[in-house]
Amino acid sequence: MSDTKKYISVLGDSISTFDGFTPPGGVYYGPSFGDITGVSSPEDTWWMQVIRAMGGRLLANNSWSGSTVSMVGSLPACSPSRIRKLAVEGVTPDHILVLAGLNDVNMYADPQAFGADYRTMLDRIRAAYPQAQVTCGTLTTGYLSATPFTHQLGHVRDRLEPYNEAIRTAVAEAGYRLADIARLDRRYASMDGLHPNGEGMGQLARFWLESGGAL
Repeated sequence: MSDTKKYISVLGDSISTFDGFTPPGGVYYGPSFGDITGVSSPEDTWWMQVIRAMGGRLLANNSWSGSTVSMVGSLPACSPSRIRKLAVEGVTPDHILVLAGLNDVNMYADPQAFGADYRTMLDRIRAAYPQAQVTCGTLTTGYLSATPFTHQLGHVRDRLEPYNEAIRTAVAEAGYRLADIARLDRRYASMDGLHPNGEGMGQLARFWLESGGAL
């Protein structure tokens, strides 16, 4: 790759994981599950497709399955330890993609507390990486496609709007870029209502780019 390409880091939850590219304790996607999920390589993920479309290269991906933004859950994205790991061996990101919050919705986190912790997360990102551009995505869910999964989480969709409003407010206050996926009112192909399959990853990447997430 050319040295002129920007380093891009990712902060998220299970939707943004891939074995070997994200912390090993919290991986949802990987090649061994590719026959089931349709996500067989990092090139199939929404975030790598976005990074390629932006002409960048991955620096770090600190995404954990089951993690929240707020302190209501474990390994919150607002924690300094997770934010520090968006850099690698002294190399800091030029751009950070943030897509997180669905676990907060699923856990019935208080939307006001969620918004405060989301803003704390952005403030800590700015303190750690003052020169980085940051793009945050609002939340949407998927539709069920052919799947062997029986545990379905589509009910989360009915509770999204207060969290998305909290994200919009926090991002506007921080002066960062918003990929307002929710405003598109479109859904992606998924296995359980939340986790994209291979087709859904491509759709989610397009939603991100179409809704303001491109450089």
